[in-house]
Amino acid sequence: MILQNHLYKTISVTQTEDNQLIAAIALNLENIIFKAHFPELPVVPGACLVQISKELISNTINQKINITSFKNLKFLKTINPVEFPNLICTFSIQEKEAEILACITYSCNNFVFCKLDYFFTKC
Repeated sequence: MILQNHLYKTISVTQTEDNQLIAAIALNLENIIFKAHFPELPVVPGACLVQISKELISNTINQKINITSFKNLKFLKTINPVEFPNLICTFSIQEKEAEILACITYSCNNFVFCKLDYFFTKC
């Protein structure tokens, strides 16, 4: 399932001097996922954060990818899209033998929501 332009839109992607990538994204509060998860207090599901990061990396390197394993998943604070409709996704990509390591952090206004580290391969 592709979430870009449905659950979120990419506002910008910039690269820092130390080769980190910073993506600004805007969540679509009208998306059905937020009506189901949960109507009274919407929360961005962790699986969606993983998918968003996969799509951002895939678009950045201009190639489809498969996540092969997770090194670390830390969900530190729930993301209420009403309170935080815009997020910053900071990520770096490092070649590690046959796989590639992606380190991703979602944040907004000095809040860190989650940190994801996973290995992927190019398709």
